[in-house]
Amino acid sequence: MSLMDHLDELRKRLIRALIAVVVLFFVFISIGNMILDFLKQPLVEALPRGATALHFTGPMDVMFVQMKVAFLAAIIAGAPIWLYQFWKFFEPALYPKERKYILPFIFASSVLFLGGVVFCYVVMLPMALKFLLAMGMEVGAPIITVTDYVSLVTLMFLGFGIAFETPVILILLSLLGIISAQSLAENRKIVIVGILIIAAILTPPDPISQILMAIPMYLLFEMSILIIKAIDAGKEPQSESLPAKAK
Repeated sequence: MSLMDHLDELRKRLIRALIAVVVLFFVFISIGNMILDFLKQPLVEALPRGATALHFTGPMDVMFVQMKVAFLAAIIAGAPIWLYQFWKFFEPALYPKERKYILPFIFASSVLFLGGVVFCYVVMLPMALKFLLAMGMEVGAPIITVTDYVSLVTLMFLGFGIAFETPVILILLSLLGIISAQSLAENRKIVIVGILIIAAILTPPDPISQILMAIPMYLLFEMSILIIKAIDAGKEPQSESLPAKAK
């Protein structure tokens, strides 16, 4: 494929992914309040009993937030669709024998993205809120606006979802010959520093949140090395058999 063909293919994939997200957005916009009630449950549980969970400062705040949560829900629910388009775009860059990994990539990346979002909602968000609110209430009473809270949730959900994609991204780079299991293992210390930096950027500014994000990212990194080694080991018998056939 020429450069223009690649750009045209990219445009088609982006349009298909965008259409899926837009359709889901209009589905979820009608239940924006229900989604918001669901998202604020960790905050309600972290606040003192009887305290008002969310506040708004402008007449348009709630309407814009409903649109924002609907768009967030569309991105999360549409993950299998736009991830499918992402991997199908990269499929021509793989050798025919490597294209058998595309469907597992699509399935694994969808599961990992949704798993990252669920992990954030169930584990990460409640612990971060309890820590931050306990620290803040030593100074004053919490007044949390709906805009600020939804922005925090959006950043954390998407951050964890993307961070959990580490294994499939590393495996893809290995198949393309850009990295290897050996190079990853040799640069483990640098990767750990990078993970801590990413965790600091994508989480609230407290050590508990950063550690809770860094630990699963590091475990996924180690899992990626094992998977890459297994894939490379499966290739070795085929490469060794070629000289025998030539003889």
